[in-house]
Amino acid sequence: MSLPKKILIATACSCLVGSTVIALPFTNLFNYSAQAQSRKVRYVPPTNLDAPIVSASGITRSAGCTTACLIALVPDLQSEATPVPQTISERLTIYFLTPKIRGLAYFRLYDGDSSVSERKPIYQTSFSINNEAGLIAFKMPDDAPILEIGKRYTWDFKVTPSYRPRMGISEEPKIVSGTMRRILPPKKLVARLSKTSLSSDRAALFAQESIWFETIQILAEAKLTVPKNTEIFDEWTALLKSANLDRVLPFSFVGQK
Repeated sequence: MSLPKKILIATACSCLVGSTVIALPFTNLFNYSAQAQSRKVRYVPPTNLDAPIVSASGITRSAGCTTACLIALVPDLQSEATPVPQTISERLTIYFLTPKIRGLAYFRLYDGDSSVSERKPIYQTSFSINNEAGLIAFKMPDDAPILEIGKRYTWDFKVTPSYRPRMGISEEPKIVSGTMRRILPPKKLVARLSKTSLSSDRAALFAQESIWFETIQILAEAKLTVPKNTEIFDEWTALLKSANLDRVLPFSFVGQK
């Protein structure tokens, strides 16, 4: 199934779009205060240690990668038992660092409770990709299944460069994979969010509750909306460092050609 380029976004979108769990006011999502002190968003890993080691976040990189590798922006905790990153969204957004590429991208979602030998995709899609080395976002589209609350899922994302006949070569596909779980937002988080409009504060609240995907999405959207805001830059840097994703820091968001 081929999807339009808008799946790879480089514009702001609400991190709670599509969720029927809570309806929070995001009209002031990008309301910044020049006098606000940096909150230094720090991600607190959840305690769900029932997942296999993530096969690629900042750890696994494709062979021959010299400048930008294919890396999923999910916590690289480098432990024997990697906690499952969490979301409150029905269909989440995952961010990636990709090398310069022109070709096809594939996303597959699996039931994480199935054994590896019996695992079959419960959703899959493919689309064209053509960008410089940098950060992109993949948002699960409306035809993807709604993530069940409390259920663990496994996903993988693969990019396959186009064959270049004049040079007589074809680059090897690159793939990353990981796990995720959707949870209900704690009541105290909902209460605090209803009283908070500053992006850095909202991201810090999600990070403290071990909700990774909304934390990074809020800061990513803020970076795209106000790219020269130093507070958001500092928070983005602090978040990626807390998740051992330092290698991603030199790269910016890129659009599709």
